[in-house]
Amino acid sequence: MRKTLVLVGAGLLTASVTACGGGTQASGGSKTLTLAESVTATPWDLAKASMGPEAQYYQPVYDTLVRLDSKGDATPNLATSWSYDKPQTTLTLKLRSGVKFTDGTALDAQAVKENLLHTKSGTASAAGEIKDITGVDVVDSHTVAIKLSHPSASLLPALGQVSGMIVSPKALTDPKTPVGSGPYKLDTSATTAGQTYTYTRNADYWNAKAFPYDKIVIKYMSDPTARTNALLSGQVNGGTLNLNRVKTVKGKGLNVATYQSGDVEGLFIWDRAGKKVPALGKVKVRQALNHAFDKQAIIKSAKTGLGTATTQLFAKGEDGYQAGLDTTYSYDPAKAKKLLAEAGYPHGFTVTMPDLSSFFPQEQAALDQALEDIGIKVKLDNVPGDQVFSSILSGKYAMSYFKLGAANAWDKVQLQLTKTSTWNPFKYGDAKSDDLISRIGQSTGAEREKLFGELNTYVVDQAWDAPWNVITYAYATAKDVKVTPQPGSQYPPVYNYSPAAKQ
Repeated sequence: MRKTLVLVGAGLLTASVTACGGGTQASGGSKTLTLAESVTATPWDLAKASMGPEAQYYQPVYDTLVRLDSKGDATPNLATSWSYDKPQTTLTLKLRSGVKFTDGTALDAQAVKENLLHTKSGTASAAGEIKDITGVDVVDSHTVAIKLSHPSASLLPALGQVSGMIVSPKALTDPKTPVGSGPYKLDTSATTAGQTYTYTRNADYWNAKAFPYDKIVIKYMSDPTARTNALLSGQVNGGTLNLNRVKTVKGKGLNVATYQSGDVEGLFIWDRAGKKVPALGKVKVRQALNHAFDKQAIIKSAKTGLGTATTQLFAKGEDGYQAGLDTTYSYDPAKAKKLLAEAGYPHGFTVTMPDLSSFFPQEQAALDQALEDIGIKVKLDNVPGDQVFSSILSGKYAMSYFKLGAANAWDKVQLQLTKTSTWNPFKYGDAKSDDLISRIGQSTGAEREKLFGELNTYVVDQAWDAPWNVITYAYATAKDVKVTPQPGSQYPPVYNYSPAAKQ
């Protein structure tokens, strides 16, 4: 399992740190868990929902059809059992009885049908996760049959994430506040949109023992220094760390977990056809870009030595991953210059990119210097943080620094490698990749794995992007909080937190 796309840290604002009584014990002896988030919440309407760290805002209130365990495998939740038909194009779910939304509405098959079709109707990443659904049949009051256009190994994992969250039918479209059947309810009196979100227990939740905290508070803090200071002062109980703060935080006695979720960072080439920057339409130019980066040096300087150098979008454990591909492009500026000359650019070319140095200073500096070293002139465009996504998606930039992840290899394909992919702003594709992607979508088992390998090899050979490394993340918690990182997720889900055992 891998997580869904996120450009981590490009927050809209730098949140100030305010006291919230963030220790595990709150007044009256009840337990409160306070978490710091690096991104703002997206709309409560799941048709408009994103799949990255924003999911933490949804998890307290919206329960999922299945629950992903610590290995990323699907286990029962709102759905107690499931099975595929022989062609693996229909997934039948049996639903838990007696579940109610916090507005009193009962959970039934019709509610699940309406939710899945509504989420699928959107254009954000939660919708993209389940776009292969062609219909949902109500078999009986607590049985649904989900129809697929082709076999999909990614459907069940998606039903354990935002795509599989279920909202009360009465609050399905454009809700001002969330109404779910999850373990908590949003306390609007203690919530400030865009800043602080407070959740209190849903007294009727069917699995309350799985959630030991009486209250969860999530604070938006885009500034990594603010998050670290809030952790050290005890104002929050959990949050992501920049890797260069791991030793400091550990030295103060906090718990720190480091892990890889399958996210890949590096230079992402959006304009592979050369529509905006003609040079990028030539495969030798794109291959030259891959030879420009000293990945190990970047890992050492920008990542404190934590990370795994790579040349491919698929991470170890994902379909199509091939260790041998990571030797395709060595760090070789001389070879990069030779390829540029062979492509007709002996003196390089000029490219404009978004300046992300306020969020990723070392990564942006490494990118700029490596390109300059092979003769490419970089013009940096100062774009506000809240316009980074929209600017890239509009096709404003031919290439940029970026981080990409997805729940699995198929979702990475859907996010970036098809002509209709969200993160393919110039809608690039060719006959060979289109054919391989189509055949992957209709295959299973060993044949599917073989085709994934062919697609990965082709994309690496054609240098569609210039990845640097599989990212290592760090997450810190207070001494009295235990958390288990989740495969495929930068942020642990709320059900993976618990009070630490007393020493």
